[in-house]
Amino acid sequence: MGVLGKRGAKIPLPPPKLEDALISGVPLEWAGPLLVMAVAFVGFLLVWMLSAKRPTSERLVRKYNLKVAQGDPNNKFDPVSGHTVRFFKAELATRIVSTLHALIACAGAARCLHMSPALYEDMLWTTSNSARFYFSISMAYFLGDILVCLVMFREYGPLFMLHAVCGLVSLCIICLGNQFHFFGLVGMLWELSTIFLNNRWFLLEYGKKGTSLFVVNGFVLVLVFTVIRVVVGCPYSYMFWSQLSVARADGKVSHLLYLGVTSMLAGFNCLNIYWCWQLVLGAFKVMGIKARTGTSPSPRKIR
Repeated sequence: MGVLGKRGAKIPLPPPKLEDALISGVPLEWAGPLLVMAVAFVGFLLVWMLSAKRPTSERLVRKYNLKVAQGDPNNKFDPVSGHTVRFFKAELATRIVSTLHALIACAGAARCLHMSPALYEDMLWTTSNSARFYFSISMAYFLGDILVCLVMFREYGPLFMLHAVCGLVSLCIICLGNQFHFFGLVGMLWELSTIFLNNRWFLLEYGKKGTSLFVVNGFVLVLVFTVIRVVVGCPYSYMFWSQLSVARADGKVSHLLYLGVTSMLAGFNCLNIYWCWQLVLGAFKVMGIKARTGTSPSPRKIR
């Protein structure tokens, strides 16, 4: 292709710049969410980097029997796994960013569900620009979560990686596809339990395990996780799947999208049921120890 010159001769256009090619390949309706995602990712990264520079706590030194590295008294390592202190420092930063995201996601989801009653009328196809804003922030968080799980796969394991991947993919389908906003907001409310889960870690980390606050937080964690993710989450997941099945039968969604969403719903709910069971077993263990001793469990008796 080209343009006509003064004498009618075609003048070839210069090849498009790399930036132009990249921008032209991005749908216009994705520009806003991707921009919010990029800004949020930078914000989460800054918080993570600022909070990763803290000394290793005495609890972690005792728990992992850390040893001082030869020639570097400021560095400690696990003699069994060989993990350096970098992982233990990163744990605080990861928890802080996780809590920050949970607060934003839950507040945003609750606000959108309250301010947009139209979402309840058509749960699959009614959309909200405010919801897309919060979905974009969560996409940034889960992208960072995947990176952390990749770098520290040996410490976090495959289940946390599965959770992060399912979270990012499902949010991309919802946000960039501009669909299923109601169920996406309900799913974001699952993060409410993350606040109490991280609070439990903070209490452990700073020597508050034997306190009443630790026990109360633990039982609130079990209650919130069970109600939000299992008692409410499973029925709403089935409602989502059943409505999606009807849309698939009517030809409104592709077979690939239907299989993908079905697989992610199954993965999320299996993880939630498994983790809920682990939390309930831990609560029963604490109650059993308290029943035998008549006092709060000692930090040295329960790991």
